[in-house]
Amino acid sequence: MRTKYGILFILIILLYTCESNTGSADNTTETYNNYEKVPSSSSGISFINRIEHNLASKSNLFDYDYFYNGSGVGIADFNNDGLKDVFLCANQANNRIYLNKGELTFEDITEKANINANNKGWSSGVTFADINQDGWIDIYISQGGPYNKEKRKNILLINQGDLTFEEKADEYGLADTGISTQSAFFDYDKDGDLDCIVMNENDYYGLDPERFYKLFENKNLLKENSSHLYEQIDGKFIDVTEKAGLLKPSFGLGLCVSDLNNDNWLDIYIANDYYVPDGMYINNGNGTFTDKIKTATKQISFYGMGVDIADVNNDNLKDIYVLDMASSDHVRSKTLMASMNTSNFELITNKLDLHYQYMFNSLQLNLGNNNYHNIAQHSKLAKTDWSWAGLIFDHDNDGYEDILVTNGYRRYGSDNDSRIKINQAKRLYDGKVPLEIKEQLYEELPSEKLPNILYKNSGNLNFKNISQYSDLNEPTFSNGAVYSDLDNDGDQDLIINNIDQEAFIYKNTSIEKNLGNYIKIIPKGNISENFAKITIKYNDIVKTKESKRVRGYLSAVDNDVHFGVGDNKNIDSIIVEWASGKTEKISNVEVNQTINVFEKNASKEINTAQQTNYWFNKTNSTGINYKNIENDFDDFKKEILLPYKQSTLGPSISSGDVNNDDLDDVFIGGSKGQPGQLFIQRGNRYENKRISDFIEDRHYEDMESVFIDIDNDNDLDLYVVSGGNEFNNRSNLLQDRIYLNDGNGNFTKDKQSEISDYTISGKSVSKIDYDKDGDIDLIVGNRIIPQKYPLYEPSIIYENINGIFKNVTYKTAPEFEDFGIVNKVITTDINNDGWEDFICVGEWTNIGVFINNKGRFKNISIDNGLDKIYGWWYNIQETDVNNDGYKDYIVGNIGTNSKYKTNQSKPLKVFADDFDENGTHDLVLSYEYKNEYVPLRGKECSTQQMPFIGEKIPTFDEFATASIEDIYGEVVTTAYQKKVTEFSSVILVNNGDMTFKVNKLPELAQTIPILSSETYDINKDGYEDLIVAGNIYNTEVETPRLDNQFAVVLLSNKIDNYKAIGPENTGLYTKGNTKSIKIVGDNNPLLIIANNNGNSETFIINDDK
Repeated sequence: MRTKYGILFILIILLYTCESNTGSADNTTETYNNYEKVPSSSSGISFINRIEHNLASKSNLFDYDYFYNGSGVGIADFNNDGLKDVFLCANQANNRIYLNKGELTFEDITEKANINANNKGWSSGVTFADINQDGWIDIYISQGGPYNKEKRKNILLINQGDLTFEEKADEYGLADTGISTQSAFFDYDKDGDLDCIVMNENDYYGLDPERFYKLFENKNLLKENSSHLYEQIDGKFIDVTEKAGLLKPSFGLGLCVSDLNNDNWLDIYIANDYYVPDGMYINNGNGTFTDKIKTATKQISFYGMGVDIADVNNDNLKDIYVLDMASSDHVRSKTLMASMNTSNFELITNKLDLHYQYMFNSLQLNLGNNNYHNIAQHSKLAKTDWSWAGLIFDHDNDGYEDILVTNGYRRYGSDNDSRIKINQAKRLYDGKVPLEIKEQLYEELPSEKLPNILYKNSGNLNFKNISQYSDLNEPTFSNGAVYSDLDNDGDQDLIINNIDQEAFIYKNTSIEKNLGNYIKIIPKGNISENFAKITIKYNDIVKTKESKRVRGYLSAVDNDVHFGVGDNKNIDSIIVEWASGKTEKISNVEVNQTINVFEKNASKEINTAQQTNYWFNKTNSTGINYKNIENDFDDFKKEILLPYKQSTLGPSISSGDVNNDDLDDVFIGGSKGQPGQLFIQRGNRYENKRISDFIEDRHYEDMESVFIDIDNDNDLDLYVVSGGNEFNNRSNLLQDRIYLNDGNGNFTKDKQSEISDYTISGKSVSKIDYDKDGDIDLIVGNRIIPQKYPLYEPSIIYENINGIFKNVTYKTAPEFEDFGIVNKVITTDINNDGWEDFICVGEWTNIGVFINNKGRFKNISIDNGLDKIYGWWYNIQETDVNNDGYKDYIVGNIGTNSKYKTNQSKPLKVFADDFDENGTHDLVLSYEYKNEYVPLRGKECSTQQMPFIGEKIPTFDEFATASIEDIYGEVVTTAYQKKVTEFSSVILVNNGDMTFKVNKLPELAQTIPILSSETYDINKDGYEDLIVAGNIYNTEVETPRLDNQFAVVLLSNKIDNYKAIGPENTGLYTKGNTKSIKIVGDNNPLLIIANNNGNSETFIINDDK
């Protein structure tokens, strides 16, 4: 792959960087030295995938973008002796085959085996299958390279049973001439024989995406540049790509076949490079597939590379890990990658209707019902540098699946300074660059070996990089990799294929160290690639794995199914399910043994699967048919370095009985240009009631609202906060509004002079009787000076004096005026003294706890340490987690699934000023790197905001090594400055003495931004539970959206925290950019979800579950 420019082709939208490494290093001293490198002198494997460039031909990175993509490695038993043999692919050199002699020693039998005699070209991937069902494993090699089609035919080596092979790809119909990278054999149509998917790269790299897709309106070109599906008919493989629904442009680098949706039909996942989205081809069971990538996932990797599919969190659902090329180091992140601009992002996501793609690894957590949630940022698996193979397996037999990532790139063609030099040379020589100049430019391309990474799964969606403690920490240019129990001792050894360096063999010492027990199942089906599902049950644990070879990158593991089981000594049962529907059960099995299972011994079993009885059932029959229509405003046009749009914070829901019929009615606010809407409850349905003054005020941007009796006439009036970022400062459209109720749910706007005087962009409102005079006062939390993020406006306390509101903040709570950007304020009685207190939170703020002392408020956060916890807070929810009578509080943060990282010692900071003195407001996000604060965003986007940077710091390398003071000068030291120290959402457990114990919410809840919440005793145990939800779709284009498609249920543990329950058990699958949720109704409660720029959703709460 990987120049991202080319001397002949310049990739127009070199995407995604203005990027940063915001993670922290692992400084622990514990030892995880479970892999020992076996020297070639001992193993007998001295293979080197040596690659030599030639600028006089196309054999170089300038002319062939995939020149340093490397090759794969495969494991199979070629002579049926029970030992796993090794096949190593080479791009320019010969492929080699090694016979396992036991004890991690191997014999090179390449010459005898006759594997390079015919059509050996640029070999990339390797896989295996018993094609002719003669009991001997055959070899299939995917080939590409800078060659013509005839020279890149794939190779099929038929095993002759005597350790020799004959090439018969043409005879079988498998001599694919695409730029093939990897292939897999499987029975997609359940006709009892093996079919084949051949994954291909593309001849037309380097084109902008619009021209690329236009080119493939030519179906003949499309057929040549698609991956290909071959159906086996009477021993011959026939191309059925178009018929099967797989005819699409392909930049395929990662391939995995798996039954993703557990319907017993095998599906295909292809990870694509560049702007072509990954393909998730779901088998329809009728010979066709449907690409579900856009409905199943909300975002994917951009430069998709290796892929593996396995269960990483032991919930018995298959998760998907796809690698990309995001730098983990600050300097590399600023020098190697180009930036994405808004117009190119719009082209890809809207005009071409592709997908949301970001240049990070993706870990798609399976939520059931073919819904996935990318948690790579949360799991700290998002940035592993220029990565190739990602393999999921249990390396230490503890029962948790770990992850291996191979790393390194021979020459960085995407280096921005090199790219500029190349373009300058092309202009200087009018595109005809002399060979000696090309050679000089080529040799100047950066080259950096990087260590491979082993992540230990600690459970609960947490992974830890432990490579530094073992021999895996050697810097390399690694590509394909496999795991296998090469010495049959019960743990997984490793083989890694490298460029210009000997392949690595690693012995696993977990068994010798007694780290855990295992059970190994070898499925022997009616066909060699049987994809049997093996389920083991022990100690209330149920784990299922699938037998499949092709996983990772260009490589094939063996078909054995290996389970680590920790300290467990016995397996209650093993259940084997074959694709044919036959099953077999084995009971009471001792650990630390290998068991062969045979499809011929299995019997048919009726599927007894039952539909899940959810707590929440979606309904469209309530009459709440609200659709939010967001006005078109580009916040980033003026504020290029904003982290996310400030103009898309609504809608918000409020409820109250507006017509005194003892039924909850609902108000949902509108965006600019859209009126808020009132829904009156009529029995089990709601009717949308037309309010003329709401329509008249449609040009406001509604934020939170509250139903209160302002004029003491015994009906509920409505207060609506106005906000947004699209208005000019002090615009009249930033006035909050009061609508008085006539008692029948008819509302008329009431213009109060003091309310009208405050033209402030607000967000939150809460009713309070702070002075205990019997009428309702208000607390209004305000946000930003429009288009000057993160500068804030003062928040306000209004006293109700005979139905007229007066600003009394200066005398009741002066600290509240200067609190900062307020996203949420709630009224509560923290100390149960009968005087209403309030809590407020916001962006770049701590948690403000304001205690009411007979009408005067004091912020006591400093007394309990809450003043030191700065976050991007969005929500507060009062509850009582343990029924002790003291109010506890859920405080919703952005969560830990964002690219932004922080901690107390190295906080994320924002600086704001007119840094270039051109009369416009500038902001800079910054984090600490090697004891200096550096810009989070990259050179190109920073220069767009402040053009002086391009002149002051001309090269990307200089920018990458500069601090913010180097870039912006001393003015940054006196600029407006704020920080964040915590992104986790928390629960404040009330100790009863105005102090709190602060606990982080469970991991699943941390993977979403909590913007809204509701309390409800979901499991009817007498303790309040919670529903939490939220999304932030409108991030800047280089920051992955926070776009989970579910809400989380938190069940009280009755002490001090919660158990998080996902949608696969609750039914809370959502489909939009959720901003607000509300439970309404007592007898037939509904959960209403309001989404930005989309339809609302309603769920019936199933109290009978």
